[in-house]
Amino acid sequence: MNNPSDMAPAWLSCPECEAPVRDRPLPKKAELRCTRCGMRVKADRGIHSLQPAWAFATAGLFMALLANVEPIMTFDVAGDTQSNHIVSGVIELAKQGYGPVAALVCFAGVVAPVLHLAAIWYVSSACCLRRRWPGVRRVSAVVEMLEPWNLVPVYAIATVVAVVKLDMMGTVDWKAGALWILVLSLCSLCAAQAFDRELVEERLEVLK
Repeated sequence: MNNPSDMAPAWLSCPECEAPVRDRPLPKKAELRCTRCGMRVKADRGIHSLQPAWAFATAGLFMALLANVEPIMTFDVAGDTQSNHIVSGVIELAKQGYGPVAALVCFAGVVAPVLHLAAIWYVSSACCLRRRWPGVRRVSAVVEMLEPWNLVPVYAIATVVAVVKLDMMGTVDWKAGALWILVLSLCSLCAAQAFDRELVEERLEVLK
């Protein structure tokens, strides 16, 4: 005989108001929402996977390497030519005595984007390969924590604005690093968009 406790309906908790919502099978592309606040509690995943997030994170890590070693631009003023990298601004801020600002720019423009992509890569690879990597749940929490600090897209826009102003004082030539920053920005945005935290939780539950 079946245990009565096994036949009891399963209940989910609303992530917004914590109201109980009865779990049930969902048809294709359907969603289960909280009757109290309307928050989505569960959605049909269909054929969704974390492979796109894994692919974008892999590409983004390569772009981060290229963006940091290749010069972004050269600036020529009266024959004095300078080649600028991502860390050039950080170094100049530190030289001028703005240590805390330099550290913040370095973290948001260099360290956080790499760590964010690396965390997405680690968790996505574990889910796609069905491997219980050490500390994968903690790394999954790090992804959400670092996402607001991944300011590469903002850095790319700021670079364009700076070039427009510098062009009034001298000659600015774009270099390969600018292209890698642009591609890195797109990879970061796409990786964050494709990284489905609810799907990650489902995959990690299966790996227990």
